[in-house]
Amino acid sequence: MGEPSLELHGDDVHARLLPGRGTNGGFSLVIDGTTQSHVNPDDPLDLQLEYVREIAGVLDAWHPRPEPISVLHLGAGALTLPRWIAATRPGSRQHVVELLPELFDFVLQALPLGDDVELTVEFDDARAAVDRAARHDGGYDVAIVDVFSGNVAPPAVGTVEFFAALRDLLAPHAIVVVNSLAGFDLASPRTLAATLAVGGDELTLVAASGVLDGGPGNVVLVSSPGPAPLAALTAAFSGSPRPIEVLTRDSVEAFAGDVPARFDGMPG
Repeated sequence: MGEPSLELHGDDVHARLLPGRGTNGGFSLVIDGTTQSHVNPDDPLDLQLEYVREIAGVLDAWHPRPEPISVLHLGAGALTLPRWIAATRPGSRQHVVELLPELFDFVLQALPLGDDVELTVEFDDARAAVDRAARHDGGYDVAIVDVFSGNVAPPAVGTVEFFAALRDLLAPHAIVVVNSLAGFDLASPRTLAATLAVGGDELTLVAASGVLDGGPGNVVLVSSPGPAPLAALTAAFSGSPRPIEVLTRDSVEAFAGDVPARFDGMPG
């Protein structure tokens, strides 16, 4: 039997796994020309991408290791975070919603999951899955929204109605973590911040200072029923290669400014 393919020419997607792209090895997942993920299957603790480290820091702050958690992943790329969660919190229960079965199968055939990763998957559009009450016994501690088509997050997974439906799938204490590409004008994360604010939860924003100053990168937003664990967040990012800022609700609302929240039916 030959080596698994590192390139997928699918009906709906073209993807490649490029080896040796991290400082410690691993693979970059490139989908339709855009780098979406980096994964090191030999070392699941090796998180090369800044936004992935930011999400990991958020999880460490709200749910300290090694207690297991239940996580709903809307979009999972090369399954970097599921591998990391299984390694840092053995016994965690994770459920992935992925649009393209061929992409998921391609990743797993090339880079199989370890036996310690307890993972279920369903193949569907993320919004349709949430509206259908996608769950694996429900009551998730965390929902991670990381859904992109190229460099753009579909508007349907960034509306007031979507986040209300998502909250219904979660435990009362759960957090919602949303990854957003900054863009030169920060339009996408500002809209997401305004949209999440409608739900009434506490808001926390995590991003590199350079991103908030207009540079490239990602903004991670967290919606939580209670205040952010600021001391734990500060500790989580103390060793970051570049400064990471943590903004709480008043500052997040100031960051959103006068950008309107997004509702279903609004133009994309």
